[in-house]
Amino acid sequence: MKISVVKENLLKAVNAISPIVPTRSTMPALYNILLEAEEGEEGGLKIVATDLDISLSHRLKANVKKSGAITIPARKLGEIVRELPNAPVSIEQIDEKVKIVCDKSSFILPSIPKSDFPAFPEKSFEGAFTVSNAIMSKLVNATSYAAGKDDDRPILKGILWEINKDESSMISTNGHRLAKMVYKEKTNISEPLNVVVPPKALEMVEKLCSEDGSVEVVIDGSHLGIREKDTVIFSRLIEGTYPNYEQVIPIHNNKIAVIDTEKFNETLRRMLILANTATYRVRLYFKDNLLNVSVKTEDLGEGEDSVEMEYKDEPLEIYFNGSYLLDVLKYLGSEQVKICMQNSESGILLVPASESEKQRHLNVIMPLKVTE
Repeated sequence: MKISVVKENLLKAVNAISPIVPTRSTMPALYNILLEAEEGEEGGLKIVATDLDISLSHRLKANVKKSGAITIPARKLGEIVRELPNAPVSIEQIDEKVKIVCDKSSFILPSIPKSDFPAFPEKSFEGAFTVSNAIMSKLVNATSYAAGKDDDRPILKGILWEINKDESSMISTNGHRLAKMVYKEKTNISEPLNVVVPPKALEMVEKLCSEDGSVEVVIDGSHLGIREKDTVIFSRLIEGTYPNYEQVIPIHNNKIAVIDTEKFNETLRRMLILANTATYRVRLYFKDNLLNVSVKTEDLGEGEDSVEMEYKDEPLEIYFNGSYLLDVLKYLGSEQVKICMQNSESGILLVPASESEKQRHLNVIMPLKVTE
């Protein structure tokens, strides 16, 4: 195999694929990515990565001087390409090694033959439905950050994707917070679908697919397939029953605060400098159109700041994980955030102060208990 490829295109592909490459595995081949070069008009460089749960194939333009296929260490390739000058990158297989040359830089990496690399799933896209890439990215960005990390509850590590004829919804929760985005868009499905998907699989769409295009989506038993032109993603679905998230969304919150998103974000970031890194606990005190934000951590110190808001109800004090609040503000997509509350022990609802008719975005955060 011998090819030449534009450095920027190669870097984008390697960066996008790298989250799929496992950090721990009993199969050495999974630490590698497959490079497969094909000559001709329909040829180019195809890059494949898998962790056995998610498999991704992405083709990019390349000057193929000799066809062939080989696997090389994914992380080292990424580190090398990131530091290369802005010039064409030559990749050549030499016996059982791979030589990478760019301008005056030259590297040689070990390789593993294609025969040792897992085969890419062969799945049909017959009967697929289409989703706008822009909407897919909006749904994923608005929800994926709230997914769980606990291996004891694998179902919460996924995003629940609810699809019907008129709208799509994505929901994620870790038991302490919840994010949901609903977007009205007609689909060509015949029956409603509910699946739980690893966030990494959905995040690949934004990283590798065009901003203004659409992807084909097919659900085949326990797998989800996503395809757009030269990018194909297959992911194993997370099995199990997703919890009834609707019952934790508060509907009786009668205290309303409206705050400038950016100012609230800046205030929180300042206070979190002194927050306990295990809980990120901050105190919020709502009173008379002024929100007081404070933190007090033994051995670190204490801080206090305030931000103006619209609030006409009785004073209310609540403690929260401040990092959860920052996540909401980061992906809210609104100049102002509306916070709906009931008391110091109930979950709060955070929504954009204004939204288009086509989308609804809500977040729920449970307060922290104070024992002192």
